[in-house]
Amino acid sequence: MKQVAEDRWVPTTCLMCYSCCGVMVQVIDGVVVDIRGNPDHPHSQGKICAKGKAGIMGLYDPYRLTKPLKRTNPEKGLGVDPGWEMISWEDALDLMEEKLRKVKAEDARKFFQLGLDFQTDLYRAAFSSAFGSGNVLPGPSSYYCGPAVHMTMYLTTGAFYVEPDLHHCQYLLMVGNQEGFMVNKNALTATIRMAELRAKGARIVSVDPVCNVGASKADEWIPIRPGTDAAFALALINELVNELGIYDAQFIKSYTNGPYLVGPDGLFVRDSLDKPFLWDTVEVCPKPYDAAEIKDPALLGTYQVNGVECRPAFQLLKEHVKKYTPEAASEITTIPAETIRRIAREFGEAARIGSTIVLDGVEFPYRPATSCWTRGAAAHKHGGLAIMSLQTLNAIVGSIDVPGGTLGNKTVTPFGRPGVAADGMIYPSANELIHLPPFPGRDVKAPETPTLIELFPVSSALGVHTLEEGMLNQEKFGLPYIPEVAIRLCSNMMMSGSNPVRTAEVLKKIPFMVSISIYLDETAQFADLVLPDAHYLEALGAFVNIKGLGLASGPSPYYWSFRQPVLRPKGEARPWIEVYLELADRLDMREDFYVVLNTWLGLKPPNRLDTKKRHTWEEIVDIWAKGWFGPEHDLKWFQEKGVLVQEKKIEDAYPRPFLKGRLPIYLEHWQRKGQELAEVTEKMGLEWDTSDYKPLLDWKPCPAYEEKGDGYDLFAVNYKLTFHNFSNTPENAWLNEIGEHHLYCYKLVINADTAARKGIRDGDLVWVESRAGKVKGKVKASQCIHPEVVAIAGTFGHWSDAMPIAKGKGVHFNSLLHYGLDYVDMITTGQDACVKVKVYKVKD
Repeated sequence: MKQVAEDRWVPTTCLMCYSCCGVMVQVIDGVVVDIRGNPDHPHSQGKICAKGKAGIMGLYDPYRLTKPLKRTNPEKGLGVDPGWEMISWEDALDLMEEKLRKVKAEDARKFFQLGLDFQTDLYRAAFSSAFGSGNVLPGPSSYYCGPAVHMTMYLTTGAFYVEPDLHHCQYLLMVGNQEGFMVNKNALTATIRMAELRAKGARIVSVDPVCNVGASKADEWIPIRPGTDAAFALALINELVNELGIYDAQFIKSYTNGPYLVGPDGLFVRDSLDKPFLWDTVEVCPKPYDAAEIKDPALLGTYQVNGVECRPAFQLLKEHVKKYTPEAASEITTIPAETIRRIAREFGEAARIGSTIVLDGVEFPYRPATSCWTRGAAAHKHGGLAIMSLQTLNAIVGSIDVPGGTLGNKTVTPFGRPGVAADGMIYPSANELIHLPPFPGRDVKAPETPTLIELFPVSSALGVHTLEEGMLNQEKFGLPYIPEVAIRLCSNMMMSGSNPVRTAEVLKKIPFMVSISIYLDETAQFADLVLPDAHYLEALGAFVNIKGLGLASGPSPYYWSFRQPVLRPKGEARPWIEVYLELADRLDMREDFYVVLNTWLGLKPPNRLDTKKRHTWEEIVDIWAKGWFGPEHDLKWFQEKGVLVQEKKIEDAYPRPFLKGRLPIYLEHWQRKGQELAEVTEKMGLEWDTSDYKPLLDWKPCPAYEEKGDGYDLFAVNYKLTFHNFSNTPENAWLNEIGEHHLYCYKLVINADTAARKGIRDGDLVWVESRAGKVKGKVKASQCIHPEVVAIAGTFGHWSDAMPIAKGKGVHFNSLLHYGLDYVDMITTGQDACVKVKVYKVKD
């Protein structure tokens, strides 16, 4: 038997998705042989999922990039051979330096970064800031994640994302969501909690076009027509406030802008200091919302203030939703009216309005009913209206940031808490804010950046779809520049962004693009220079959950996960951060880069980067660790432990009663910004849709609802599987093997009765065709899908020859997508994924 010279377990953090699970990696004689959950990590609690276990296969994939490549064919396009030739790292860095130095001298804004490293993206943004360009875009995550989702979370909790309180919830309404079933954020933590919650008898109701994994485990699955979630939510609100009289008046009075008085123009009636009035029913007079003594603010009624007739915002909401009767919503959603009434009653009664609970000696409101939602409800033309409607449902029963309700994952942390913005509204802490703040809205002006973000004043996201629009229509928008040099990393825009035909046209317009990637994937085919990135098990990632990811909400401790290399990079691969450090030196911007990092990380002497010294990446991490956590928690400490755990106070776990900032149920700032937007775009001669910029929410049909005839009779939707992550994992051999044996993974799912009417049988090869493109795949007929829907899982259908495991597996949903501003949510920049299609058999 061969003697083992080395057998060690290394604590680190998984990067097979963005959940930041703590893992232990076993290395024997320089070979990774096992990955397990870290039992000392509060997030994974010793558990691991299929993706995490399969990290080994990505590490040892023989098709990984291991050497820099340079394009020799100047022509770019779908199916065009780039004519790659191998070059040295020195030549590659020389070329990058030349291109970056030139654009920095001309106009630094022409340097763009595309893509998203979930765990260490701070450094990419810091590099751009030091360079002089703010153009850092999240790449396709702005489509597959959800701009509407994060906007709503910021507006209502001040946090980057929210989760249901799976410790105390007793009635969970999942809408376009699979929270707690190995999908979405904090997958392992939420799944562990969900299992415990279900064992306690909690009721789980799933509302989704597809009976996905989450729906299949719920107590009830309610199929809904795609893109109609807002109508469903507004009908529930109508039933609660107008028919059942169930709403949390105290929550609405204390923690929302529901009592603010609204004039005939739809705007708040304000005092001389521009503060909104509310009406004190005890002293029978108007008072500014932040007056020292307010006895009992009115939610209902009509009042006179300075000769202006006005009503509380909640009164207007109550009247506005009356049109969303169960019968009207049923026509839109296909959910029976009696089901809508029943769900509203169950939800309202389960919320236990008026009840309290004592936790760790502190008494809290107890609202154990909540709706949870993510991209499924958001990925539509009017996704901002849909997600705000679902969160307003939670606000009506008072189930936001209290036990049993919906919780911001990092509303309060040791590094900050939300502040109070204009009009008393909640504002994210600087440490929490990842995207743009959606309140009070930014000044509207003619766009200066190709993202057109100046024309999306309340969005929290920079949309890649709007970047495409700007780049392809530079003259129309009067843009002073478009990207000339771009670095793309940790994403695959051709697979996960817009329709690949459209994306190809955009990438062709960038004169020089660098792709830093593990694989020579579909987006890399458009690059001029390709650099081999290190695998996550080969790279130092430091504190990977600092900006909102991988930190569970509720009464879990704070924990700071650490990612470290377990092996040296394969071949000539290098961690992308080290490439950036080298470029900062070459471009004479190291000092500015360090200044930005010191500022953003809040580093102070003696634990501060020395701007006169060249630090290694390991030295930077060491200084950062000691600056945040004290000298005893240095790099060596984290390498040994893998995670730092800190106690969380119960008031931080359920912070709503302790926060001063309110949340909006009346979106007055939308109306203000919509008026401003209409004026600016009219002067520019642009046709610009501002119809969603209203203070009260509505359901509006997606463009797909306007498509008639020619056999386009089904809606195509896509959904997430538990064992794949975006387009990152289809090349993984182990995960592909699961997919090969999975009933639905690589197939098109169609309702069995619908398929029968079309003469289509299980296993038939069919075309799914939209007016923008078509895809081919095998059918899986099932009763577990809405009869008007064809469902396509994940981000499959790779076509790169350099990814032979993934190539041709499954169906590429995004090839069906329409593009252009008609298919963009004009509030949030999100792209519409509601597509009308026809399905027919492939002829022999």
